Parts: sequence; C-alpha cells; structure tokens
Amino acid sequence: MARSGLLEDGGNLFSELGRTRKRNGSNSKPGRGICLLLVTVFFTLLLASRLLWCFMYLFNSTATVMYVDHHTVHPNRDSAAFAGENETKAMGEGTIVRELGRKANESEHDQILEDSEEKIVDDHVDEKEGSMVDTNVGNKRAEIEEVWKDEEQLGELMAKMTNMVVKLGDGKEEEEEDKEENDDSVEKVALDNGHAEKMKLPDAIAFLEQLAGKLTKTGVHEDYGPYHSRRIFESDYAEMKRKLRIFVYPHDRKDPFHMIFESGNKVPSGNYASEEFFQQSLLTSTFLTKTASEADFFFMPVSITKARMDKRINVGGLQSFCANYITDVRSQWSYWNRSNGADHFYLSCHSIARNAMDRVPDVRQNAIQLLCPASYFLPSYITHKDASVPQIWPRLGKEPEEVRTITQRKRLAFFAGALNSPVRKDLERTWANDSKILVHKGRVPYPYSEALLTTKFCLHAKGFEVNTARLGDAMYYGCVPVVIANYYDLPFQDILDWTKFSIVVSSLDIPLLKKTLEAVTDEQYAELHRQVLLARKHFQWHAPPEEYDAFHTVMYELWKRRHIVRRSTQ
Repeated sequence: MARSGLLEDGGNLFSELGRTRKRNGSNSKPGRGICLLLVTVFFTLLLASRLLWCFMYLFNSTATVMYVDHHTVHPNRDSAAFAGENETKAMGEGTIVRELGRKANESEHDQILEDSEEKIVDDHVDEKEGSMVDTNVGNKRAEIEEVWKDEEQLGELMAKMTNMVVKLGDGKEEEEEDKEENDDSVEKVALDNGHAEKMKLPDAIAFLEQLAGKLTKTGVHEDYGPYHSRRIFESDYAEMKRKLRIFVYPHDRKDPFHMIFESGNKVPSGNYASEEFFQQSLLTSTFLTKTASEADFFFMPVSITKARMDKRINVGGLQSFCANYITDVRSQWSYWNRSNGADHFYLSCHSIARNAMDRVPDVRQNAIQLLCPASYFLPSYITHKDASVPQIWPRLGKEPEEVRTITQRKRLAFFAGALNSPVRKDLERTWANDSKILVHKGRVPYPYSEALLTTKFCLHAKGFEVNTARLGDAMYYGCVPVVIANYYDLPFQDILDWTKFSIVVSSLDIPLLKKTLEAVTDEQYAELHRQVLLARKHFQWHAPPEEYDAFHTVMYELWKRRHIVRRSTQ
C-alpha cells in the first residue's frame, strides 16, 4: 500500500510538473527549463532513495536509517523531541517562506532553490523518520505506513517548490489557476540587488515602501514638481519634440471668409488671445509638415470666435458655416475619410464653441476639440478625447518681484467679477461682508494685479461658463488658485497634478470656504506657492514659443492622444 501510494503520488507530481511546464512553455526562458530539469531529477532521486530505505528497514531491524542529505537520526532520541511535530506541520509554508527569505540574502537564484529544497526535505524527513525510531521491530510496517500516510503533504510542498522555480525563473505573476491554489498564503517575490526574497504580503508592502524611500533620497526615483510623473512627462515631451508632425489645412485666399482661417501678424490680445497665439506658434514651429501623408494630426484652422463676430455669419449662422467647412474638407481631402476625423482637431476659447459643431456629429464624436469651456457635464465635450486648455491673457514686460514671495500676502482670499451665475451669487451672499475673504461685485477700486499679489488664495468661480482668464491670472501673480466649479475639466489635468498647487472645492461647500482655507498651515501654503511657481510656465504664451510654455503643453496634449486615433483598415 505504501509503495503504491508513493508511485501514485510520484506520478501525480510529474504530471503536475509536466502541466506546469506545458502551461508556461510558450514564453519560457532557457534558465527556467534548466531549473525545472534539476528539480525533476532531484525529486526522482529522492523517491528512489526512500523506496530503498523502506526495503532495507523492513528486512533489517538494525539497519541504519538513511537520509536524503548528510544528517543522521540517532536511534536513542527521545520521542519527546518530536512533540512539536504537529506545530511544525501547522506552520507549513510559513516556515518555508522564512527559510527562503534568509537564503535570498546569501546567494543567487540557483543557490536559493538548492538550499531551500534540501531544507524542506531534511525537515520533513527528520520529523517523519525520527518518530519511527523504535526498538519494537513488530511495529515497523505500521510506522512506515504512518510515514507515507502524509506523503500527500510532501507532494504539495514539492509542488510549491516547482511553482517557486517558475516564479524565480520568469519574474512574472503566476496564471490565475496558480493564484487560486496559493490563496491561503499570499506571497510576493521582491528583487533587491539581484537577490530574490520571498515574503508574505504585509512584509512585501513594507519592503516596497522602504525601497521607494531609498530611491527618493538618492534621486533615482525623483518625481519632483507639479506633475503626476515628472519623469514620464519629460521623457514623452522629448519624444514629442522629435516626432510629432501636424498638417494644417490650407485655404484659398480668394475665399471671402479667408480671414477666419488666418492668424494675424500683430501680438494677440483680449480674452481669446490663446487661439491666435496657438495658430501663430504652430505655423512657425518644427511640428509643421507640408507632407500630409506623414502627419500625425490635421489642424482645422477655423476660428469660431472670428466666425461668431463676422456680421455675415453671426451666432445664427455659425453652425451652418462650420458644417459647410467640414464638408469642404471631406470632399477636397482624403485624410478625413481614413479615420472619420479622429486625427483632426481644432482649438477655440469662446463659449459658443460648445455648440458650433452641433450639425457635424462626426466632429463631436471623433475629432479632438481643444476647448477652454471644458465642462464634462455638457454632452458636446468628451473628456479624455477632448482636452481642456487655459484661457490666458497675454503678459508683456517684466513680472513683479512680489510674485515669488509670500510675506506680503496678508489677505486670505479674493474674488472680483460680475455676478452672472448662481455660484458667484452664492459666493457674494456668503462672504461679501467678511474681513478675510474679499468678494467684489464688478471691478475693484485698486489695481487688479495688486489684489492678486497681496492675497494667498485667488478664487476661480464659474460664471456663464467655467472658462475665464482667472486661472491664468492667479498663476502669473503667484496666487494659489481655488477652483469653485462643478464638472470642470481642469486645463492640462492629465499632465499636472492640481492637488499640488491648488484647492478644488464643490459649489455646495462655499459656506465652508473660510474654514477650509484657514486649515492650510504656513508650511503647506509655502509648498502650494512653490508648486504654483513651477507650474505657471505652462500657462504662459510666448512669441516665439518657449520650452514647456502653453503652446508646447497643448502640443503634448495632442501627443498623448495619438494612440486613440482610429484609422481605416482599407
């Protein structure tokens, strides 16, 4: 019975090894195959040695107990020495894991496997065979059957070792079937200086936190600045500068509406200067290509702001004008049809832009809309496909020195503007008479820049639309912005981590605004202000463009969307 059980368990073990090898064979590495071969040979020798031992023990009562390794069991050992056997069994895999953790810091992967397997077999054989040492020869067969009765546990341990070989040889996660088998003892393999260490999940988390701390201190994993990841941003930005190509659709200068598609030669000004700045910068940049077939994106230079102000079009004819323009692009060029407009884009900062393309569903559904009124509450704006860009007033001349200091910022919060929305009315009604939060209806009786330079927090409250130049104003003057606008897709938010340099509150929390801002400590505010100074370069236009300015950041927004472009299979 014992031999039959042994052979059956051995057969099951080799079958499991074969299935494991077959399952991982498609992406296996040469090192893993060698490890699996060594483990298979080792288990074969182990089973053969145990068969030989059982044969000798049955027919020779004084035979010396044979060991798989160099250890020796003394016949006169007290059985009390093995009283902790059941406790050792219960510890099971935990004991193996601790041994592997100790071995991991002493040798490379192959040495870990060799020492770990020997330790598992030695401990298991020592416990089982030690309990059989007895002078009563008549109980030999019963004792041997007792030993082999738990052979299934040894087989499970061997299977664990096989899975460990696969993990160390591949460095990848096990398949779902292996994960379910190891559910009761979740473990991870962590690599430290070329050594493998197997540990339980809480220990692994502590290890990773410690490793992250070390990398941060040494600068290896420095993620500094107002970004989600500065390292990723700078790497992608450099690639974008090398590879991104834009084709601008030309227009006929004899067209009576040609001025709507052209950028002026003078320095842009006013609320919608961002549109002019972008088009001027693009037409003189290295991103521009005259070969349409090599372009990543196609720019449609229609200015919705100019069309809206043209008396021949006005607001009433705006949708028809945009629909006719897209029809002309489709009929004259084949590039729209290859992706149904998914690699086309336009830019607009006027709030009328949200409805300008209503008669062209393909633009709203496929083309990329770079918009200042970026509210994902509206069906015309599709977040992740479209992108939010800041509405920025041009700034000329040298910036004030007070921008970079905080000692003069004695006022807690400031807002000035028309009360043209429920949010602004609620803000004025709640804080109009407060001494720390100044809310002005209309213009202030002193320079607007002075208010921004002497205030800690500048309030950005939604008006008719969420887009205003206040965000750009606050950033330019070093004032920490406080955004009070629901469903607002913040500019460049997939690049910048706004939690590092601003405070965003719901319109329902306006009564708690003072309490929220006063809870910010001096140290926290100093950090917010420092991050504002780092992020403000992305909110400035230059002629010609400068590195990391608003133009290049908009181009990076396009670069991030290059993988979602749908192209025709024809």
